[in-house]
Amino acid sequence: MPKKPKPLRLPEPKNSNVRLPPQHTLYVATTGGGKTTAVKKLDTVPKGAQVVFFDPYRNYAGNKFKGQTVQAFTEFAPFARAVLAARKKKTGFKIALVKDANMQNLETFAAVVWSLGDGNKPALHVVIEELASAVETAGKLKGKAGELWRGGRQFGLVMHSLFQRMQEVPKTVVSQSVNWWVGGLASTSDAIYISKAKGFELDKLTSLKTAQNNSGRAQYLLFGNGIGNVVSGEVCCTS
Repeated sequence: MPKKPKPLRLPEPKNSNVRLPPQHTLYVATTGGGKTTAVKKLDTVPKGAQVVFFDPYRNYAGNKFKGQTVQAFTEFAPFARAVLAARKKKTGFKIALVKDANMQNLETFAAVVWSLGDGNKPALHVVIEELASAVETAGKLKGKAGELWRGGRQFGLVMHSLFQRMQEVPKTVVSQSVNWWVGGLASTSDAIYISKAKGFELDKLTSLKTAQNNSGRAQYLLFGNGIGNVVSGEVCCTS
């Protein structure tokens, strides 16, 4: 029988800093709605930031992300060592883990990221691609994955979650994300949910166009923290 991999020995996050502002952001849109493009092109993830990616579909691995090549790993231990070494510096980095989108892989990724939290260091931005493909519940997200959203802020962890349907992701993710990026939606039920949650006109949500229906430019609304804090725009998905 093949030997089971040794469990990773990981520390707890340190230097809790409750003064750090909430910045978790969710990105919801149907296929072609511009979610990944928004992460790449907007300032929700700053250019010089320290960033890790859960990247099952290789949307970032090996490519340039805001001027830096994304270093890719397919195994947890080398990924953990690389991010730990990078976190010891103050400079920005971009590192991706390429694993199948399932809960076990997401939970192990989350455990690594959770251990790297430090409220006295630069923020660590954490991008989770197609979250709904990995999670197994639309209720409370448990384990270290849930901790990233519930307690990550005070340790300098900033979560960015991408998915296609609001109803398919844990309520933990939705409730803890203060910023909502909304592109062309998959269904009217998603638009109704967002309209009620944000007190925003339903017709403006249902009229958002994907890149395929708008000459390669995906329309979006970005809801910030607080009532009435919303901006609209477009991202070019062809370049």
